[in-house]
Amino acid sequence: MDIKQIREEMEKANAYLKKCLWMDFEICQMDFLKIEVAGRVDTSSSEYAISIEFDQPYFVSGIFCWNLDNTKDFISIADANEQIEHIRKFKIEQGKYLFKINMEDFETPLYIAASGVKCNIYNTPFD
Repeated sequence: MDIKQIREEMEKANAYLKKCLWMDFEICQMDFLKIEVAGRVDTSSSEYAISIEFDQPYFVSGIFCWNLDNTKDFISIADANEQIEHIRKFKIEQGKYLFKINMEDFETPLYIAASGVKCNIYNTPFD
């Protein structure tokens, strides 16, 4: 997956989530092939409104459940300093992107190093 495709998928997620006042997120699947982060408006519901899949993950650092911080972009590529720090510390393989997910009430974001990302929107009440 190239950087243009990655930016398009991140923008799709960020544009959708900017319209949301509230969303609960969790890591709902994690294995060697994929990490899936999913959000829903109400944790009593079994239906997700959005999911973001990270292909061929190498690294994940953060908590498993959190709330949307709608004052910032939800997902982005980590800046150069963060990338250098994580590559040195965790020996992240070449060809992996370091994604950064902002969370409400946490100074440190969730980091995921993976080959690609895909955003799936299941509930679009804002269109």
